[in-house]
Amino acid sequence: MEQLEDEYPGDSDWNMLVRLYEEDYLDDDARSLAKQLDGNLDMAVILYGKRGLKEGLWWVEQQVPALDNMRPADCLKDPKLIKRLRTALMRMP
Repeated sequence: MEQLEDEYPGDSDWNMLVRLYEEDYLDDDARSLAKQLDGNLDMAVILYGKRGLKEGLWWVEQQVPALDNMRPADCLKDPKLIKRLRTALMRMP
């Protein structure tokens, strides 16, 4: 079965998206969300921009079908799973 991390467009695309979201969403709420994401401010900024603080904090602890029913918080220790999480964040409407 093909995994979402196989679709990761690369660090260059990720960093470009992060810079775009930082312009509007890098604030104390993003920093609060980053604490739930093991300090990953880049992911927090995008999640905050796409879902807001309240829903973002909720989402981090939920089993997500796109992550093979893993919690986003469980994807933060493995480089392969970080790519999976980043891809999910990039695809999130």
